Formats: sequence, structure tokens, C-alpha cells
Amino acid sequence: MAASKTIVMVAVLALAAGIGYWALTQQGEATGTGSTEYGASPIPPKSIEQPAAQAGALTQASPAAVAQDLARKYQCPGADVDCANSPNIASSAEEARWLLDHGYPMLAQIRDLGSKTTSDYESEYRRTGSKVAQTLWALSLSTNNEVRNAIGVLSEGTQNGNVFAYYVLSDIYMRSPDFANLVTSAAYMRAGYLAGDKKLGTIYAQKYEHLNPSEHALADKDAYDIFTKLGRAKNYPRP
Repeated sequence: MAASKTIVMVAVLALAAGIGYWALTQQGEATGTGSTEYGASPIPPKSIEQPAAQAGALTQASPAAVAQDLARKYQCPGADVDCANSPNIASSAEEARWLLDHGYPMLAQIRDLGSKTTSDYESEYRRTGSKVAQTLWALSLSTNNEVRNAIGVLSEGTQNGNVFAYYVLSDIYMRSPDFANLVTSAAYMRAGYLAGDKKLGTIYAQKYEHLNPSEHALADKDAYDIFTKLGRAKNYPRP
């Protein structure tokens, strides 16, 4: 149980840093479908940055000041993050607003995931309707070995504009010992691209370049089904 929780937490931290879990574990990637063996890996140190404020805690300053503050919280934090490949980084205030509106936590929020309980995140989501809180709730469920429940929360999120939910679902289907299926993982990543996150196109090309043509074709078909049925064919173009 503890080892499984560590695996998921390492994956979450890798997600935050925009680096591959395989780079932390130095494991070979899975091919095709089926479960994968996972080795232990040291968890990267937490960021010294304090947890970022939730959206509702932003001060009632001028719109320009709020936008600038939000952009600062979503900006590249430094050399320990592959900012070009992290979907949680914004290069403008407009993009930062889009990330907030579509369920993308700030890196500090992901790295500080253990500071609150799963119930805290659930309560915050139900109280505010924040898609970021919804994502953090699902991530907290995952780290507590409640992956099936996390999939349910994220699947609900895709129906209501939580674009980052596709990315987390993709990661679950790549990392979770009980759900690992590389083609399904690729399909969710493609569905997130169809839902409007252009950055996921580059990430897809890097993470799934070893799939064979038939696997890519199946992933594309499944992505379209996920996007049209689960995501209700709603597109939210990233600035």
C-alpha cells in the first residue's frame, strides 16, 4: 500500500515538473497494452515556494493587478522544471486565466498536495465549483490509492470544461499498475488536444512516438470517441 502511494506521488511530482516519470525511475516505457512493473524512486524535494493561493483568494484589486498576479503564479518557476513541456505553465495573463478556468493547478499547488486531505479538496470543489479544486481532489484520491474514484471525478470534469482532466487521466492510464494501458493513455492525451490544449500535441508526439501505426490509429479513434462522448465535443482553445 505504501509503495503504491509513493509511486503515484512520484508521478504527480513528475507531472508538476513537466518531466517524465520514466526519467525519475529510469524504467523502460511500456509498449502496447497491459500493466507495467514500477520501481522505487526518490521523491524530488518540495518546492520552497509556499502554496499558491486558490482562485477565490485572489485579492479584490484592479483587473489588471489580478491578471498580473495570476500570470506570475503560473509562470515558469526555474531550472528544475521543463517549462516547455509542462502544461501548467503560462506565458501570458490570458493563458494563465485559461489554465485556471480549465482545471490546471499551479505547480506549487500540485507540489503541496499533501498539505490538505482528500476531504478538504472535495469540500472546496463542492463549495466553489473550482475546476482546479476538482483536479486536486482527483490527484489526492490517486495518491491515496483511490484511482477508480479519481477516474470518476476526472471523467465528470471533462464534461464540464476541465481540460486538464484529460491529461491526468492519460497519466493514470500510463502509470497505474491496475489500469495501465498505453493506447488508452495516448487516446486521453489526444482527446485533450482535441478539447483545445494545443500544448498536448507536442507532449503526445514525445511520449508516444514508439507506438506503431496501428496503435496510433486506435488511439486516434478512441480519442475521438472520448472527446465526443465524454467531453461532449466541446472545444476550449488555449491562447
